[in-house]
Amino acid sequence: MKGKKVGILIGVAAAVVAVGASVTVTQQNEYKLIRQFGKVDRVISSSGISFKIPFIESTQSLPKETLLYDLAASDVITKDKKTMISDSYVLWKISDPLKFAQTLNSSVESGESRINTAVYNATKNAISSMSQDQVITSRDGELSDMVMEAIGTNMDQYGIELLKFETKQLDFPM
Repeated sequence: MKGKKVGILIGVAAAVVAVGASVTVTQQNEYKLIRQFGKVDRVISSSGISFKIPFIESTQSLPKETLLYDLAASDVITKDKKTMISDSYVLWKISDPLKFAQTLNSSVESGESRINTAVYNATKNAISSMSQDQVITSRDGELSDMVMEAIGTNMDQYGIELLKFETKQLDFPM
């Protein structure tokens, strides 16, 4: 009789663990990737409770909100061969979580690395096509527009959307 109660208790505990392992909660500010044997099976983009197959499917969260990437200050050379220091930032978000997972292995750091390369090259090219005086007078948004235009839709291949590029500081070297 006592062994039967212990067996029932163990069975109920196992059922509770299995049900708990099959429930996943998606918050408003995130995408939930459901992976089956490491491969993305589906993406949940709406908030709420979802179910997965316990022990076969796993979940991973990706941010849905706008992210800030602060680029390191770097030297750039103008058309008239004068050096300036550019310090800027980018606002971005994950626009296609499946593509982001497939191309960048769901890594925000890898996404920021791609953004860094694209934005640095676009900034360098834009500034190198202008004289120092033009760079100084283009701080009102013209430089930002040139950089965003140069990048274009290049980040779409990674499931990333660049929302805004801004220069925090554009200065002469010390």
